[in-house]
Amino acid sequence: MGIIVMRNTMNKKKKHSRYLAYAGIALLLIGIVAAVLFLKDPDQATTVSDTTYTDYHTHTYEDVDYAYNSSITTILLLGIDSEDPDNEQGQADVISLLLLDRENEQIELLNIPRDTMTEILLSDIQGNSLGWQRQHLNLAYAYGRTPEDGCMNTAQAVSRLLYQVPIPKYAAIDLSRIDEMHAIVGDLEVVIPNDSLSYLGRGWREGQTITLTEENLETYLRSRDTEENFSNTDRMERQEAHLKAYIGRLKELLETDQEGTIRKVSTLLEDITTNISYSDVQVYSEMLLSYGYDPETDIHLLPGTDTVGELHDEYEPDKAQVEEMVIELFYRKESE
Repeated sequence: MGIIVMRNTMNKKKKHSRYLAYAGIALLLIGIVAAVLFLKDPDQATTVSDTTYTDYHTHTYEDVDYAYNSSITTILLLGIDSEDPDNEQGQADVISLLLLDRENEQIELLNIPRDTMTEILLSDIQGNSLGWQRQHLNLAYAYGRTPEDGCMNTAQAVSRLLYQVPIPKYAAIDLSRIDEMHAIVGDLEVVIPNDSLSYLGRGWREGQTITLTEENLETYLRSRDTEENFSNTDRMERQEAHLKAYIGRLKELLETDQEGTIRKVSTLLEDITTNISYSDVQVYSEMLLSYGYDPETDIHLLPGTDTVGELHDEYEPDKAQVEEMVIELFYRKESE
């Protein structure tokens, strides 16, 4: 089994984190959201001022006025590193934002590294607010007293990071659902994009094609060397390869057995934390069956730079590039 493999290799080779970091979850949640369209302890924190942002409806960038594209629906997708969220809140190790553009009939996915340093809303053990502080983004979920609170905390932090664009919907899934998610599409073939798992043997080296099964999926998606700086970067690259394979298989299944595939995915809706209703799913499904999506161009990474923090890796957003990306994804010139 995958967990056994991880434990054996940990003893022989390297230590690996127990974090989920499961970008494939994002794609599955796209399927859930669209009725399977086709597709606690904080680290040291730095207190920041409660910055007041301009209203998101308009944004001036390089002396040009832009209007928010109100045809976009945004959905926050989270993968949580807890096997029992009722007893262990966990952290958000996958953070992705799904954009559904009704006007242009287009799908975009923005991946945000878990180590992104940004303002999150902290609270004490009684739930009293400690205000906004600069911290790792993945901790925003952990500060929620319930999974729902964690989702809303993370949505607020991501919105704040992206100049207050609205994020009304969320869906989060925890570690215990990996096997169920994998079973929906079955085994997948991917080309390994880097050598971060080469210690497992020749078949795990960069450029090798590997079949992902229930036995090795967890190792492929979750493992990283925590003694190596920025190991999450290589892990995210592996996850993106899985994401592309998952999209392709999900499309095939919907084309050949849409009703059966929807039925399989719908059973997960009751087991995840979400404010997406069944009526939402029906609407999204009708909207998205014909939407455009290209995994080579429509998956984006929050612009930034990996840095070595005092205690942990940090991902420092490039504010200028983030603003430019926000304009590109969420806005249009007011005259248009």
